[in-house]
Amino acid sequence: MSEEIELDEVTEGGTRLFVPRSRTEKGPGAIKGSVFYNRQMSFNRDVSVMFFSSPMVKVRTALDAMSATGARAVRILNEARPETEFHVNDWDVKASAVIERNLALNGISKGKARNEDLRCLLAKETFDYIDLDPFGTPVPYLHAAFHGLRRNGILAVTATDTASLAGTHAKKCVRRYQARPCRCVFGHEMGLRILIGYVARQAAMFDRGTVPLLCFYADHYFRLYLRMPETAESADESLHNLGYLHFDREGHEREVGSWPKDKGWAGPLWTGDICDKGLVESMSAGENLAERSRCEKYLQIWREELSIPYFFENNELSSHLKRSPIRLASLMEEISLHGKVSRTHFSPTGFKTDLPYADVAKIYLSMDG
Repeated sequence: MSEEIELDEVTEGGTRLFVPRSRTEKGPGAIKGSVFYNRQMSFNRDVSVMFFSSPMVKVRTALDAMSATGARAVRILNEARPETEFHVNDWDVKASAVIERNLALNGISKGKARNEDLRCLLAKETFDYIDLDPFGTPVPYLHAAFHGLRRNGILAVTATDTASLAGTHAKKCVRRYQARPCRCVFGHEMGLRILIGYVARQAAMFDRGTVPLLCFYADHYFRLYLRMPETAESADESLHNLGYLHFDREGHEREVGSWPKDKGWAGPLWTGDICDKGLVESMSAGENLAERSRCEKYLQIWREELSIPYFFENNELSSHLKRSPIRLASLMEEISLHGKVSRTHFSPTGFKTDLPYADVAKIYLSMDG
């Protein structure tokens, strides 16, 4: 096997890993060879380690369905949950061999390397937690995951087709997710909510509810952690969280509604909470994480972020009102005197508030630049 794939040993977080010498170091990456590894996704895996470190996450059996080198599952077992029965799967036999080596390298006994088509695997076995991390869209694998997930299980999903979900390729979004995106300053939040909404609609067909535990956007991907109770009542309740976002491109006002208007609408999309504040409070950034400072920053923002399904951009206000940009911290402090306000993880220059755009604009114009 080593003659066919040249491997390097690297350390990610607190875990040693064998990874292909030909690999992606940054960006969305391209498939190089049969075993894929992207260094930039270390933050994504850091969040998985923090998620499993939470005492609120109860998982006995887990499946990393498309594991490649096994980096995510091996790190979770090594850094957070050594007692979890973790099935680490990849359909490629070379990848499965690398997984075995990484489990052995870290002395992990509860990890089990698998070499199966995930649809076949999920047709015969069930798990408390299933992780889907495909190259591109997760759409083709969702139904199989619903079948393989236990009654109150957790589904984790990564989607890297952000261009379609955020509105750059609108026709693809309509075709793939049966939803209309919004190419605008808050387009990535719309994309994340379209993805959650799509999963919720598909799950409801199987009498499964969708409860977001932690959903976020980072770098070039969307990431979801969803609890999916299997009852008709929970499915009905989830569907009540679906709606549409109306955006007036001239006045810049945002509005959430139950039905699409004549123009300027996006959806259907998820309009409810995108994270469980109690869960996020229970998560912590351990010393051995690969990107600890970034994890601490995101945790703090997730804990504060309002659940309002859109945000405003400081640059958007400056451009629309033809004023010099105002320091974001000063602007948020002034807005807090009139309503709720928080930072948002979607943009370093963005913020969320329960005030309408017209009120935010008045506050902006009343301040010195």
